[in-house]
Amino acid sequence: MQLTIASYNDLDNVVELVNQAYRGASFQGWTTEANLIEGPRVDRQALVQNIETGSTTILLARDQASHQVQGCVAVRPTENEEWYLSMLAVSPVSQTAGLGKSIMAAAETFVVERGARSLKISVIDARDALIAWYERRGYQRTGEIEPFPYDDPSVGVPLRADLTLVTLRKHLCG
Repeated sequence: MQLTIASYNDLDNVVELVNQAYRGASFQGWTTEANLIEGPRVDRQALVQNIETGSTTILLARDQASHQVQGCVAVRPTENEEWYLSMLAVSPVSQTAGLGKSIMAAAETFVVERGARSLKISVIDARDALIAWYERRGYQRTGEIEPFPYDDPSVGVPLRADLTLVTLRKHLCG
């Protein structure tokens, strides 16, 4: 799979995709977290800031025929040849077809080509099926647990008071 780097023209599509995948009101798709958090997962302003600062690269998977955005992922370098992966999203109607696996593999190749030796992610601890999915892709729990950012309105409105973030890491060949 070939991923392309998102431009300003893609951001409305990315916002719609991510919010549907993570918080879609229909609860369609197995990756929804709408039972844990309500409200938008991301907004255009945050994505514009990522592009303008150059801190994060948003990668897109498009349908070959229609060129519609079907999936995305965001990556950014941190320190010591480690990158952070976030915002992995696949359109709910395209989930379970292997697109997420393909996006992950392409994102891993992208960061390795830029010097990464490992990739780190944070996942809400209550998302057991999603954590298991990452573990099947070779990610391992680090033992690090971060508090959920309850005071950050940009993450939405948590529906539970017991959420934390679990850190997983994958060592990459490179």
